[in-house]
Amino acid sequence: MTATPDSIRTDLERKVQHIRGRRDLTATAQRVAIARAYQDAEQRMAQLHEAASERFQRDRQRLERQLFGGTDSFGADAVNQRQAREMASQITDPQQASDAYHRAQRDGDTAYARAIASHAADMATVPLIGAAWGKVVQQYTQGSPARAEAYEQLSNLSEPGKGTDWTYVVPSPSELGRLNAGQVVALAESELTVYGNEPTSAA
Repeated sequence: MTATPDSIRTDLERKVQHIRGRRDLTATAQRVAIARAYQDAEQRMAQLHEAASERFQRDRQRLERQLFGGTDSFGADAVNQRQAREMASQITDPQQASDAYHRAQRDGDTAYARAIASHAADMATVPLIGAAWGKVVQQYTQGSPARAEAYEQLSNLSEPGKGTDWTYVVPSPSELGRLNAGQVVALAESELTVYGNEPTSAA
């Protein structure tokens, strides 16, 4: 069965409860076994987080290319696109971006218009100020259902484990509550042998 964040947390809790119930272990041996179980859960969770982050990056790149990626260009066209991105990145005000976007459209400068929209999409993710920048992107997506759908999907993407996303957090057992990450690792990697039938309890 494929592991999930919830299954990893549940498995850790089961192992910790088993270790706590072993009367043949000293308090030190219990802490070592619990630290090993916790470290194993952390490593498994980190693998899930890494896989989710890779999917997020792939999805974001795909949607951004659908929205803002032009045709492959070389020579003067490539230089023009690079300059357009550099110019757009200097815009710090959404109204200024909106005005520049309209001018670029009027002048037929598709590379600059696309670069402004791409910059606005990046700024739209910034808390508090993002809404005003989002309006610039909406100008870019008007009249194109495909662009509008791609931008909606892009806006709904959230980077795993960032902000208030606690999906990939492993709660620390109370026995390890006062230890920092380095101390937990040192405890788990101690040479103390803990005998028993729990895989993560054995040295």
